[in-house]
Amino acid sequence: MKIMIIDDSKVVHNYVESLLKDSEHTLLHAYDGSEGIEKVAASSAEGLDLIFLDWEMPKMTGIEVLERIGKAQGTPPIIMMTTKNDPEDIVRALTLGAKEYLMKPFTKDLLFEKINMVLSASTG
Repeated sequence: MKIMIIDDSKVVHNYVESLLKDSEHTLLHAYDGSEGIEKVAASSAEGLDLIFLDWEMPKMTGIEVLERIGKAQGTPPIIMMTTKNDPEDIVRALTLGAKEYLMKPFTKDLLFEKINMVLSASTG
């Protein structure tokens, strides 16, 4: 499974990579929203399966990314990874196309739970 991480924090990239190291996932990395959009578009032919998307990033926020690709045909499921926990923020992200919401910091169990929820919903 190919997973794109769009987050400006290298610590988050390294953390998610460490949690997924024993699984058979290929990780792709983008460090801001505009780079993420470019890489998602470039990866579409390669079969990207899932996107982890941060909210607060330079150049383009996660919400701006969702506004551009969140509901586009062929966009893989998106899981927001953020510290923003206001119910209005969560509803906004879900309305724009995010499939799940993962609060930072998170555990390995919660990460896999969200992955499984999103993937089972998209195949079922």
